[in-house]
Amino acid sequence: MITRADIVDQINRARDDSDAAINVANMALLVGALDRPALPLARYQRHFDNLADKVGKYARIDDGPVPADEMADALKQILIRNYGYGPGDYTSDQDCYDLTRVVDSRAGSSETLAILYLETARRLNWDVHVLLVPGRVLVRLESEGERVIIDPIGDGRPLEPADIRAIIKAFGGNDAELTPDGLAPLSDNDLLLRMFAAKKALLLRGKRLEDAADVIDTALLVAPTEATLWRERGLINARLDRIRDAIDALEEYLRLGEGDEGRYHTTILLQELRGRLK
Repeated sequence: MITRADIVDQINRARDDSDAAINVANMALLVGALDRPALPLARYQRHFDNLADKVGKYARIDDGPVPADEMADALKQILIRNYGYGPGDYTSDQDCYDLTRVVDSRAGSSETLAILYLETARRLNWDVHVLLVPGRVLVRLESEGERVIIDPIGDGRPLEPADIRAIIKAFGGNDAELTPDGLAPLSDNDLLLRMFAAKKALLLRGKRLEDAADVIDTALLVAPTEATLWRERGLINARLDRIRDAIDALEEYLRLGEGDEGRYHTTILLQELRGRLK
């Protein structure tokens, strides 16, 4: 029987494989299996294969290069209209941040649905990237010099610049504007970290500190050298009165986070926490 320890070992091996970059969909599936280690992950991989096959046939990939707008239309037709994928209650339902449960329910967050779009397009060898904007992520498709951007929690249509500005203003206020570097592609690792951060924020809004701490610990399985995660782990464990764990995490943050602007305040907090152990 597969155990949680087996899933952790698979995550470690996928993360440490020097011959391959992290595959965001595979890693997200493994993360989803941590609490359900007997989950048949091969079934989800077959689902991804099926999505890509149907999208490819709809886009007539055998006829030659597919224009970017037709890529978007094929993804909309299959993922949204045929399979019913769309936004869940991602402001209150943590299952929206678990890719396995998203596939089961067809309802997800901006991040998990972006992973689904990304994986489907990649299986067709399409040029696809995920972009971070305030409040959510978007998906960009490219073909022969043409680019289109779609919102994974939208209706699947290509976004106009005015649509993107509206998304940014809805999150950042009327003074928020799209900047030239505001649509930089996210790496797979950064997309996973964005998924964890959104789930953690949901749990903190509900004052579920222990569950939020578990999310940070899971994120550290995927990105153990991410200094800010160690600082977050230290801060939340301090709030939970897990003083020894908080100290260990903050010391690791100081070891990894050279030059980080939070070092001074972290050093002061460490002194206070060490005093509480005496």
